Amino acid sequence: MRRAWLRGRENLHKRYLIHVAGFNLGILMRALFGCGTPREAASASQAFLIVAQTENALIFALVGQVAAEAGVLLIIMSAGPG
Repeated sequence: MRRAWLRGRENLHKRYLIHVAGFNLGILMRALFGCGTPREAASASQAFLIVAQTENALIFALVGQVAAEAGVLLIIMSAGPG
């Protein structure tokens, strides 16, 4: 990482959290789709975003295929009681 010219421990902590989140997203993308950067993802063969809604949940599915390997990221947000 480059030197941080931010003042205060809170601001440095925020910068490091964003950096680590981006790093973890790259690892997740590489594990699911075989590409860890947006440039690699742009060369992906196919990608689909599927959204479904039921009475109790909202479902997002991201399906991607790079070369012969496919990956799926599934996010389900369910409504709580009430």
